[in-house]
Amino acid sequence: MVELGSIWLFVVPFALAAALPGPAQGALIAQVLSRGGASTLPFVSGMVAGNAVWLLAAIFGLSALAMRFETAFIAVKWLGIAYLLFIAWNLWTADGAAKEAPSSGSGSRGLLAGALLTLGNPKAVVFFGAVLPHAFDLTTLSLPEAMMILGLGLAVDFTVQGIYLLAATQARAFIRSPRSMKLVNRSSAGLMAGSAALIASRG
Repeated sequence: MVELGSIWLFVVPFALAAALPGPAQGALIAQVLSRGGASTLPFVSGMVAGNAVWLLAAIFGLSALAMRFETAFIAVKWLGIAYLLFIAWNLWTADGAAKEAPSSGSGSRGLLAGALLTLGNPKAVVFFGAVLPHAFDLTTLSLPEAMMILGLGLAVDFTVQGIYLLAATQARAFIRSPRSMKLVNRSSAGLMAGSAALIASRG
């Protein structure tokens, strides 16, 4: 039986780590400001799903195996960077019209972009691999307990990223004119490109 104290030893560090502003949050905010909160939900879902994969890897002791395939994760990382730069270019060249409703294929593209962003960061599995053994005895975890930990991780991650999404959506609500939206699009493009550059600079 997982104790309440163990849960807090996992939830609190993960919540703090998830809340720290980073390239993923920068990309999220840029997406919201340029396209709206509803259109950014698939991107957030992809981010959370990518982190969930790393969490599962840590729970089931696959950390070392995952790190052995570093070349594959480097390729995923650069695919994510390329997609962020593609989004940045589209934002920079867009007109000043506000875009709230997603196009037919934008949901799956957003999901993929968010997943690539977090799957391309194998340091996430290092974090989980460091925190989980201090909170839980991974050698005695049952499958239901492992699924409970995964559920907690998903809930924490969605909550934190949801707060970022809501805050950015509120900020976007004050932007109405096409001229303002064009400025926001170009600022978002810079933020997106900066996020890509920051990811690229990390080992």
